[in-house]
Amino acid sequence: MRHIKIVIIFLTLGVFISCGKKQEASEEKKEEHHHEEENKTEVSLSKEQIKLMGIEVSPITDMNISGYIKVTGEVKINQEQESKVGGIISGRIKSVNVKEGANVRAGQVLATVENIDLVSIQTDYISAKNDVEYAKQELDRQKRISDITSRKTIAELEANYKRAVTNMRSLEQRLSSYKINKNRFDNLDEDTTVNVQRFYSIVSPISGNVVSKMITIGQFVEPSTEMFHIVNTSTVYVDLNIFEKDLSKISKGQKVKIETSTYGDEVFEGNIANINSIFDDASRTVKVRVLIKNKDNKLLPNMFVTAKILIEENNVKAVSKSSLIEEGESKYIFVRTNEKAEHEHEEDGHKNDIHKSEEHKSGDKIVFKKINVRTGVEDDKYIEIFPIDKMEEDNEVVTTGAFYLRSEMKKGELGEHDH
Repeated sequence: MRHIKIVIIFLTLGVFISCGKKQEASEEKKEEHHHEEENKTEVSLSKEQIKLMGIEVSPITDMNISGYIKVTGEVKINQEQESKVGGIISGRIKSVNVKEGANVRAGQVLATVENIDLVSIQTDYISAKNDVEYAKQELDRQKRISDITSRKTIAELEANYKRAVTNMRSLEQRLSSYKINKNRFDNLDEDTTVNVQRFYSIVSPISGNVVSKMITIGQFVEPSTEMFHIVNTSTVYVDLNIFEKDLSKISKGQKVKIETSTYGDEVFEGNIANINSIFDDASRTVKVRVLIKNKDNKLLPNMFVTAKILIEENNVKAVSKSSLIEEGESKYIFVRTNEKAEHEHEEDGHKNDIHKSEEHKSGDKIVFKKINVRTGVEDDKYIEIFPIDKMEEDNEVVTTGAFYLRSEMKKGELGEHDH
């Protein structure tokens, strides 16, 4: 009796262990199936479905394309046409002649600064000018009576004259730095104060637009004070990031066409002005700068644009543009593989026998696989591709019906997730 009990216990344990293993295997299979669902990259269709959807395929071919490389970029200020205007002396702002947003010409007076040192510099110059005239007259007079004047006296007078001239020249340079014309002090009468200038003019060095004004009347400013920011946007730069694979097709002077969503189909043209010598290892790109003629100053700094870099004819591996699907940053195509999907539901057991028999009637299913790609040169019909995912050489690309496959793949993902 005792032996019988032991046998029953062992048999019971065996049943529990067997059930546990089956449950674990089932859970593992479910987990594995769920993982496949999360990364679904294939679509299986019968020949009837393929015919109904009008799906067509074609091999990737080598072809000569004379087209363009399409990239995105950002508008930048042409720094050669930008000026941050300040003064060279301290003082108090007497007048501000322009507002933010105003268009100004080169040489236009933007503001005036009052500085008492200006008066002393000018009066010093007037005195120095008079000293030169007096020293010259005295030297000439002594030379005329040289018979009774010692050589030592003449030498001293010549030295005095040279010192006076040196002092006057130094003050002339200071006047010039303050934009004060020395000729205003020629032919002075007794009232010299009439010609003395009390204000220093702040002038625009370039023609352009006053982007910002940082001063107000009565404000005290130093030589380091930035008063105006002026930008000329008749020409702008556009910075483009070119992928490593496309660098061999890029050269200085190459023609570029720029478009922006702000102005629809309007095209702005320019040429590549500079190719950066530093490679960005993180993005695998090189910065290329394009100089653009900015019609009506429409392109503004920091605008995002689309650029087409025109290139000469190249022999590349290309597909029809109808093959390419773009989703955000990713681009991909579908290829027909040599795999068959006849027994894809075999793991579900006998409950799918009816479904399997129906598949056999319509023939084996054909597997289409999603392949992520990068793109290169393109024209109106074809585009160069660089597969990121592995694909076989004899795989044919879906040229018609790619969006149907995309929909089927998305439906499959949603349905399986619900399951």
